[in-house]
Order: sequence, then C-alpha cells, then structure tokens
Amino acid sequence: MSANAIYPRLFTKLFASPLMLHAPVRATFERELISQISAQRSGASQPKAAAESERQYRQSRVFQKVGSVAVVSIEGVIDKRVSMMDLDCYGGCDLADVDDALNQAADPSIKSVLLYVNTPGGSVTGTPETAARLAELAKMKPVEAYVDVMACSAGYYIASQATRIVATPSAILGSIGVYMAILDMSRALEMEGIEVQMIKAGKWKDSGSPYRSLTDEERDRMQASVTRMHAQFKAAVKSRRPKVQDSTMEGQWMDGTEADELYLVDELTNETPDERISRLLV
Repeated sequence: MSANAIYPRLFTKLFASPLMLHAPVRATFERELISQISAQRSGASQPKAAAESERQYRQSRVFQKVGSVAVVSIEGVIDKRVSMMDLDCYGGCDLADVDDALNQAADPSIKSVLLYVNTPGGSVTGTPETAARLAELAKMKPVEAYVDVMACSAGYYIASQATRIVATPSAILGSIGVYMAILDMSRALEMEGIEVQMIKAGKWKDSGSPYRSLTDEERDRMQASVTRMHAQFKAAVKSRRPKVQDSTMEGQWMDGTEADELYLVDELTNETPDERISRLLV
C-alpha cells in the first residue's frame, strides 16, 4: 500500500503543493511519514489519549495566559485545518488553532503578547491570513516574537508581522522563499514495465501527476505561482521591516547574529522564554 493511499494529505503536501518550509527539514518530514506508514501496517499507531476535549487539547498546545501576557506558540511544521490523526502522525502546528489563540489574545485584559516561534515553516495555505491577523493584533497591543531555536520560511512570515522580533544569537531565522517539489515516477514506472493511462477532462487537471513529467507550459505556470507567492512574502516582510533588502530574502537562512545585522531581528537576547515573559509582565 502506498503512502498516497494511507496519508493522502501529507503526501499531497510534500509532493504536489508549494511550501514555505526550511529545505533541510523536508527529508526528516519524509522519514517520519514513512515510519508512520510502517507503524500503521504493524498496528502500532495509537490515537492520542487526552482527558480534555479536542478543542481544549488543541488550545492548550498554542495558548497560555500568564497574568496580563498571552503566550501564543507556533511550534513544529505549519499547516491549516490539521486533523488529530495528522497531529498524532507528525505533530506540528495548525494555523486554525493559532488564529483562535490570536482572537483570545485580543481580549482587553491582555496587555501584551509573546509569540513563541520554533518552526521550520510549512504550508503556504493559511500563512498570509494568520500573518495579517497578527499584524492587526499588533496595532492593538505590543506583540513580541521570541525565537530561541528556529523561525524559518512560513514561521518567519508570521513572526515578521510582530511589533518586535527578539532572538537568541544561535537561533536560525530567514529562509524567505517558496518552493514546490513535484514527484516524477514516470521513469521508474517505465523501468518496471508499468504504463498509466490518464483519462481527464480539463487541460490542467493532471498537472503535477507523478505518472508523467511536467510539460514546459505546466512548469512555467507553476513557476509563476511560486514566484508570485515569494513576491507576496517579501512584500509582507518589508511592510513591517522596510530596511530588509531583497538580497536577504532569497531563501537563505542565518543565525540570530547575522539576522540582527540584516534587520530581520530587532533585538538579540540571552534570556529564556520564561525570563522574557517576566520582562513583559513588568
């Protein structure tokens, strides 16, 4: 049984969708998917046991109130409308849950927000909307994005809309870019003596199918889409951080010290997240 049959959502995300994902993480993501497929076959995969309701469990993952400070966490690979099965499979962060948390953070009793970011990025879907929601919240009250591990790609897209970005010197940030990986199995199938007959209605209906190579026209169309998303990404960053140069937004990632020099970060710190929250409480 193929990965596509067992986990169609994850398979589609990896091999047929544009991604704002720190590239080295992709291989780890694929290995995790394969391991979960093996566990599924052996019957080892078990649902997450939780006494709370699903909504309570989801909110506990991303939202915490400490006095007058709301702590909103974006941890793991980013996606939108993630099922509990997917969360059990690879963890990650559902932007729908983050949106709910940002709505809670808009409460007048909350004076400031700490956005804790530790993510390599992920899906394009939902990222611009959550970033815009964060930008609106930052008009109402101070929002500080704190990074002590990683804020790359879609994670940096969202963090860039905070009032300030604070990072540790060794944290990894940036990877401002978009890419799409298309799986082409046509040669492997040919070597196995397998031919797939595609019956379709609609010129573009089987674009990105793993059973054949892309045409030049299809590749150009997909490239235009990825280029457009990258332009939107850069525009969002520059709307809040006008000193960031286009040359800094070509997919490269860097440590906190370099990110600070290139205006991707507003402040370097050696403080822990708890220490930063305590500072906001003062």
